[in-house]
This record gives sequence, C-alpha cells and structure tokens, in this order.
Amino acid sequence: MTAPLQRELVVLAAWLFVMLILGAVFNSVTGFLLAGLLAYVAWNLYNLNKLSKWLAKPSKHSPESIGVWDEVYYQLYNLYKRQRKARRKLTDILNRFQKSTQALPYAAIILNQYNEIEWFNPAASQMFDLHKRIDIGQRIDNLIRLPEFTKYLQHKKFKQPLKFILHKKKIILNITKYSEGQYLLSARDITAMSQVVNMRRDFISNASHELRTPLTVMSGYVEFLSHNAGDNIKVPLEKIEEQIVRMNKIISELIELAKIESSATIDSSVRVEINALLQDVYNEALSLDNNEHRIVLDIDTDDLKHKDARYLYGNYDELRMVFSNLMTNAIRYTPPDGDIKLFVSENDTVISIAVQDSGVGIQYEHIPRLTERFYRVDEGRSREIGGTGLGLAIVKHVLDRHSANLAIQSEYGKGSLFRCDFPRSKLEH
Repeated sequence: MTAPLQRELVVLAAWLFVMLILGAVFNSVTGFLLAGLLAYVAWNLYNLNKLSKWLAKPSKHSPESIGVWDEVYYQLYNLYKRQRKARRKLTDILNRFQKSTQALPYAAIILNQYNEIEWFNPAASQMFDLHKRIDIGQRIDNLIRLPEFTKYLQHKKFKQPLKFILHKKKIILNITKYSEGQYLLSARDITAMSQVVNMRRDFISNASHELRTPLTVMSGYVEFLSHNAGDNIKVPLEKIEEQIVRMNKIISELIELAKIESSATIDSSVRVEINALLQDVYNEALSLDNNEHRIVLDIDTDDLKHKDARYLYGNYDELRMVFSNLMTNAIRYTPPDGDIKLFVSENDTVISIAVQDSGVGIQYEHIPRLTERFYRVDEGRSREIGGTGLGLAIVKHVLDRHSANLAIQSEYGKGSLFRCDFPRSKLEH
C-alpha cells in the first residue's frame, strides 16, 4: 500500500471518528456516520469532476486540493510535463527528419500498413508525379500502376530492391519498415548509371569480338612463317605467338566478365552440391598441374556439423569458375613441389570454401587491390606465367552475385589463403 493511500485511510478513519463523536453527543450515531460517508463521497466526486475537466483540456496549472487528491494532481501534472517534453522532442526529431528528407535527391515516401501515402518529399513528387492536396491518403499502388510493383507490395518480400521502368526511366526502389505500421519507400533514378554500365559492357564485348578477327589472322600468318622460317627468326615468331595466345585469353576473360555483368539475378533456389562441384575443380586442377605440386582435396561435407553445409545455392558454372580461377592462381604462383589444398569448413554464420598454397605469397599492401581489373603484384612475373589480371576480378564479381565474401590472407614468401564465405542465411532453404 502506498504512503498517500495510507494517509487517506487515516484521514477517512479520523473523519468517521469525528462523526461518531458528534453522533454520540447528539444521540444519532448512525445518522452522523451516514452523513459523514456521504460528505466524503461528495468530496471525491467533486475532485473526480475537476480531474475529468483537466484531463479533457490539460493546462500548465493543475487543480489544487488536499489529501490524496493533491498527490494525484501532482503526479498527473508531472506526467503531463514529461509527455509535453517528449512530444516536443519527438516533434523536433520529426521536423529534422522532414527537413533532411526534403533535401534528399532520392524519392522518399512514408506508407501506412494499408499502403496509403502519409508523407512524401519533393523528389518523390517529381519522380512519381504526386500532389500533396490529392495524393496524401491514396494507396501507392493506385498511383504507380505497374504489375511488378503491385506484386512486390503484396508479397512484402522487401529484402531485395525492385527495379522497373517508369516514364522511360529506370528506377530502383526499396521498402523498409519505418515504425509500427509504417514503411519507408525510397527510390532513385538509375537511368544514367545503367546507360554507362551498358555502354561499358557493350564496348568491352564489341571490342573483344572485333579484336579476335585480326588476332586470328595474325596467328595464321605467324604459324605459316614459323614453318618456313630460319633459326634466326624462329624465336621472335614464338614470342609473337605467345603474346597472341595471351591476348586471346584476355579477350576471352573480358567477354566472360561482360557476360556475367549482363546476366540476370542469380536464382538462389538452385542447389549445387559442394562435393560434386569441387571434385570437378580438383580434376581440372590435376590436369593443368601435370604433377608439379602436391594438390590435396578435403571436401567430406558429411562430417560437417550442419547438414545444409553440403550445398551452395546459385549458378553452378559461375561457382565452378570461381574455384577454378583460385586453383589456377595457386598452381601458377606456387613453386614446383609445393603444396596446394582445396577444402571446406563451417561455423554458425558461414560455410567457407578455401584454397591454400605454399607459394610466393603476397605483400600486405597489395592485398586490398588484388580484385581490381588488370591489377598485378608483379607485372613481369604475371605475364611470364600467363596471368591476365582479370581472374580475381571475375571471382569477386561472381561472389558478390552469390552474396558471398572473399577473404585473403597471405604472408610474403610463405603462401596464401583465399577463402570464399557463403552466409548460412542464404544456404538454409
């Protein structure tokens, strides 16, 4: 029992005691006790009425009273002040949010649980032709009438963004939970960026195809000259042929990279068995290696703790390309009689497939740039052993498409570890 209530009970007992004394004096105990109780009830009803009026229209000045009612008014007034302070703070936050979103170059729209528009910024008004006077309260799918957008809203699978064409513009749109019963829709125009990407991809693809014809002609003439050449020009012709082969390889990898960039989104429902995938990569590596290294395969996924670790999800050919490139690099940069290991490991968050070698290693400052196109640690050595500078760029791009990460650990002169981490959330179907 709280102290104010205890005091009120003491006051009530004292009041009834006074009524009892007066009743005894005037020889009407029952009448005086009843009158005292009625007076006490009337006093409380009076204070309840004052409280009701104040709650209906709160002000800075709370009602005044005595006893427990004074404590009630005091507590309610303090609660009222705290609420006003919190409301002012919330209003300030909302005003700052609206000012910041007003200045955003991206469209921002707040939707309620029924997909009705509650607020939008000027960029959204311009992008979707919205008007505050008539479109606030309208359902967003009544204003953006596209089947793919309607389907996106209905399914409520907002982890992946939606791309669509609207008024000849390419839009990328995200929806995130904003607060209880509210969602924040954000969108931006990526038309120019898409055009640049398409131009770059088309240029690489077209240039690569166009270069193949003259290289084929050159290769034919070199081969013809080699059959009829004397010893004094055979060495230069062999060098020319090596460079032609290297150019053809660069062109093939550029075309492959352009193809990957223009491919549709990965179908994450397709299951790829890790054992079969890595066995194919291992056999390919043995064929390429010609018994120059000790290559070990450790992929017994049946021994792993989680049964889902036996599978990846995505494109088999692209995943095979990743591990083939890593194994090829390990073979190229590991001295003869060195060790190369292809293995699988896991923890509670990722399943990892890694290639470890005892090769030349990589200096620390080069590691962050290894996945850049045409970046080489040692250009002379890379050309000498047939590297193009595109292998790790392809690896990184394919892993990004599969929501995986590439981790690189290396110590110069002692070897390297290239590990591909696939998040378990993407694997559990």
